Amino acid sequence: MIRDLHYLKAMGYSFLKDFPYKNEYNISFANLNNNVKQCTLCHFSKNRKNSLMEKVQKKVNLMILTSHGDKSENESGILLNSHKGSLLKEYLKLYLNLEEKDFYFSYLFKCFDYRKNDDFSLQSCLPFFYNELNLIKPKILLCLGEYAFQSLGLKDFNILRGEIFSYKNFFILPSFELDFIEKNPSYEQKFIEDLKKLKGFL
Repeated sequence: MIRDLHYLKAMGYSFLKDFPYKNEYNISFANLNNNVKQCTLCHFSKNRKNSLMEKVQKKVNLMILTSHGDKSENESGILLNSHKGSLLKEYLKLYLNLEEKDFYFSYLFKCFDYRKNDDFSLQSCLPFFYNELNLIKPKILLCLGEYAFQSLGLKDFNILRGEIFSYKNFFILPSFELDFIEKNPSYEQKFIEDLKKLKGFL
């Protein structure tokens, strides 16, 4: 492991000294999923028809995090059942040859809401994500979007986007969220280049 880290450093990767990793609860995936479904800690839960969390625990190397779900996902209860979800799956299939079974997907906010960002709701949801991270134990976390990146206590998204950082036994790669790519297609190639950096971890 140490030799691998030195090799990555020689290749130009940077390393974080600290990361606000928390494990609030020591529970099973099934209990965590049930807690998310029953959560009423914030007003986002009032619009919940289905919780925005994977239904089964996966043994995978890649975990993907972004901030907000889509109305269609709230209606159907199926993650990535949206236009941007379809785009993400297409990118992952085309450039990494990954199917949905090959990665674990997570939203910061486990309930859909039209109001989007809300600091109180975020603090209510973050423990759920940290437990997912602890249970999945990915080799690398692909963090999509500046808001998701900053919500984990990290800074300088514009500088660190596309860089891979090490923390304990996993790595973090920040990149653009799909909404941003759709509105700014000139950044698509940079996003694709970021995805290709994941190949060595899969």
